[in-house]
Amino acid sequence: MKLIGFRGPSNSGKTWMVERLISLWTGAGLRVGVLKHCSKGYQLDRTGKDSSRFWTSGAAVVGVAGPEEYAVRHRVTEPDPVRIVAESFPKDLDVVLVEGFRDMAIPCVRVLGEGESVEELDAPGVIAGVAAHPDTRGNLPIYALQDETGLAEFLSSRLGIGVALPRMQSGPVLRHERAALHWRA
Repeated sequence: MKLIGFRGPSNSGKTWMVERLISLWTGAGLRVGVLKHCSKGYQLDRTGKDSSRFWTSGAAVVGVAGPEEYAVRHRVTEPDPVRIVAESFPKDLDVVLVEGFRDMAIPCVRVLGEGESVEELDAPGVIAGVAAHPDTRGNLPIYALQDETGLAEFLSSRLGIGVALPRMQSGPVLRHERAALHWRA
């Protein structure tokens, strides 16, 4: 199972890009998982329900199961995405997209927010960038928010995921594509 992180400021397009990659990869037959970091917490359960009462009573793990899905809630002291995926996700997934953790010990795509520059890509673990208006400066490939197929192809190759994706759109040739075209010439 391969892991790839997505980080960047709120409203930069991380979730949108993750959704698009999920659609592309599952459409190509891959099994995809997602781990989302919620820095302000989240509500998995409703106060007063049995499973919520078990949790507030101190249970280390609480599971709930319905007719078409289930969820298991674990207590953690520090949310380490690598450990969470290793302990909780099915082993037969092809790729897990990890969104929102600031410090990840996995390769990451940095989604640039409004007003951020390519210098934000100069961080440990960052292998590519995504921006509403890609800048051709810098040493890493930078994809337009609308070029989810290009990013999916890059990540598939980089992570060693053998999948053929149809080219869904043609956009401007970006810096990394120009470099590849120049190399082939």
